[in-house]
Amino acid sequence: YRLCIIQLMPDYNQEDLKKTLKKLEISNGDSIFLTTGLGMLGVPETKNKNYMQIASKWVLNSLMELIGLKGNIFVPTYSYSFSKKKKYFDPSSTKADIGYFPNFFLKQKKVVRSLDPMMSVAGIGPKSKKILLGISNNSFGKNCALERLLKVKNLKCCHIGLGYNWIPFMHYLDWKNKVPFRFNKIFYGNIKKNNKIKKIKWVYYVRHLRKETLSNGYKIGKIALQKKLYKNTKIGKSLIYAIDYKKFFDFSVKLTRKNKWLTVDGPKYKI
Repeated sequence: YRLCIIQLMPDYNQEDLKKTLKKLEISNGDSIFLTTGLGMLGVPETKNKNYMQIASKWVLNSLMELIGLKGNIFVPTYSYSFSKKKKYFDPSSTKADIGYFPNFFLKQKKVVRSLDPMMSVAGIGPKSKKILLGISNNSFGKNCALERLLKVKNLKCCHIGLGYNWIPFMHYLDWKNKVPFRFNKIFYGNIKKNNKIKKIKWVYYVRHLRKETLSNGYKIGKIALQKKLYKNTKIGKSLIYAIDYKKFFDFSVKLTRKNKWLTVDGPKYKI
C-alpha cells in the first residue's frame, strides 16, 4: 500500500491573531477575562505539531503585548474539586477541567489563583492578587471573584473560538436575582493553603436537576449581539468576541429583572 501524507493547510498565523485582537479595540491598560476554544480556530501556521501549545502562546503573548504592564488577564480555571470523590483542592497543582489553555495559563510565572475549589479564576497582572485572594467561601455569593471583577476598570470579556453565549458571571447573576431554580448547597473538602491542608465548608449555588434548568447563555447573548454590545471579528475558521464586563453585567441585570428564567432553557415551571 502506498502511504499518503496529508499536509494540513494553515488557517492563521500569529500576525493574523494580533491584527484581529487590535480590531476589537483591546489596548494598553485594558484587563481581559479570557475564555478559549482554540481548536475551533483551525490550524496555526507552524512546524510544531503541538498546535494547542503554539496557539496558546500566541494568544497570551499577543494579549500581553496589547494590554501592557498595567493590564491584567483573568482566566477561568474551574476544577469542581469538591464535587469529586477526592474532594481536595490545591491552587498550585489542581488541574482545570475546562480545556487546554487554562492549564497552560496556570503554568505561567506570577500567576495568582483564587482559593475556590469549584470555580477558581487565575490571573496575571498588578490587580490579580487584590481581586483573587481573600475571597469568600462561596463561588457565587457576596465577595466572590466574579463580583470583585465588576470593580476592575476597562475589563473586557474576550471569547476566542467560543460563541456569544459564554457569559462568565451568569450564575452570579442568578444568585443576585435569587432565581427559584437554584439553591445554596454546602460542600466539604480539603484545601491546601500556605503549605497546610485544611478542611473547609464551601457554598455552591446548584440548580434543581431538571431539563428546564440547564444553563443557556444564548438568550441574553443574542440580545447583546443585536444591541451591538459585542464586537466580533473573524480569525481562522472561527470568531473572536469582545464585550465590556461591567456593561454586559448591568445590561443582563436589566434584562432579567422581569424574567429570571432567561439564563436557562426553560420553560418556567412551578417549584
